[in-house]
Amino acid sequence: MAIKLFKPYMSWRAIFYTVRTLLSDQIAEGPVVKQFENEFAKKFNKKNVVALNSGTTALELAYELAGIGKDDEVITPVLTCTATNLPLVRRGAKIVFADINTDLNINVKDVESKITDKTKAIVFVHFGGNNRGLRELVKLCKARKIILVEDAAQVIGSNYWGVADYTCVSLQAIKTLTSGDGGFLITKSKKDYEKARRLRWFGYDRDEKQKKGDTDLKEAGYKYHMSDITASIGLGNLRSIDKVIAHRKMLADYFNSQPGFRCHPWLCVYYGKVPAHIPHSQHHYRNDKYTIFKPFKNDCPTMDAVENYWTLIPYHHGISLRQAKKIVNEIRKS
Repeated sequence: MAIKLFKPYMSWRAIFYTVRTLLSDQIAEGPVVKQFENEFAKKFNKKNVVALNSGTTALELAYELAGIGKDDEVITPVLTCTATNLPLVRRGAKIVFADINTDLNINVKDVESKITDKTKAIVFVHFGGNNRGLRELVKLCKARKIILVEDAAQVIGSNYWGVADYTCVSLQAIKTLTSGDGGFLITKSKKDYEKARRLRWFGYDRDEKQKKGDTDLKEAGYKYHMSDITASIGLGNLRSIDKVIAHRKMLADYFNSQPGFRCHPWLCVYYGKVPAHIPHSQHHYRNDKYTIFKPFKNDCPTMDAVENYWTLIPYHHGISLRQAKKIVNEIRKS
């Protein structure tokens, strides 16, 4: 079966816009980044959108803005990309792993049971773009006055997201919307938005610096900004995103009608055994299996129960409905 588990989407516009930028005098952060930010914000009805060079740096910056530091407790799902939790280790935070439900999203009841007086923040991960549990955590965090961070790396195509204090979107190569690599940080407050724009480029206000020349630095920033090359790819693909999302939805409708399959906006999960000739992988693994996270290991019984009983199947723009049906038939025969 000549299909791949993942396949990057690249529109003709992305190619054209990138070549145009490469032939211009501006390839670093410039007007295309601003245009991409504005069109992304308008398309998904979001405010305070900051373009960055990866979804991981969006998480890093969100944790910085949230003031997460040494010994602060942060509740986060045990099943996620390691990029969700590695920045917390570097900040000296105490990770509190929450269990999952069988849909692989965080278990809200387990989160609630693990909140203490030291809980600084809760991280909600849209696993595969699944938003189940987010509404409950928004209410919980508001009532307990706890910071909520959305790891929305995989969220494009979902109908409910971007409602936390900080939302982090990935534009990595195989995401539904890709710019090769890149990301967005979306903040609830205007003050955080303005600070994020400074911190992404050393601490400078780029617009002010371009007008006045050298300006004073009052805070230590990073080199997290997006380039116009990256933004050109993203902008081109954004203008085709409806077609990409519609194709995924068509596949999801079919797979979800079959026993054992559960598709979300970005990933399609199969609970069972898949024959070796069909590409499949879990792609993301329980974080507490890695040495760096073992000091934070705790009780996660659902994770223990489903750990070896799910996998991801091919599910992207490069797969036709006919191929999807063949995948199901091959699994049924095995």
